[in-house]
Amino acid sequence: MFGMFRREERLGTGEVLGRLMHLLSQQETSKYCPHCDKQVVALRPGTSRGRQLVLTCLTLGLWGIAWAVDAFRRPGWRCRDCDARLG
Repeated sequence: MFGMFRREERLGTGEVLGRLMHLLSQQETSKYCPHCDKQVVALRPGTSRGRQLVLTCLTLGLWGIAWAVDAFRRPGWRCRDCDARLG
């Protein structure tokens, strides 16, 4: 019974934690998608504000520049069904 899953078919610990953190960091809301022509769940990648704030304090404000650039470049809301950009 325990031998039915080979090692190659299972995810490693780092991979599982990475995927879990990715799912937890996403933000979601409900928005209208003109491409799907209906109200859909909209997703956008989140950011760990606590980690960013700690890094900014530790680097005496220098990390704040990288934080601002990252916030500007981060993609906005996207439709979960068709991945179209939502306004």
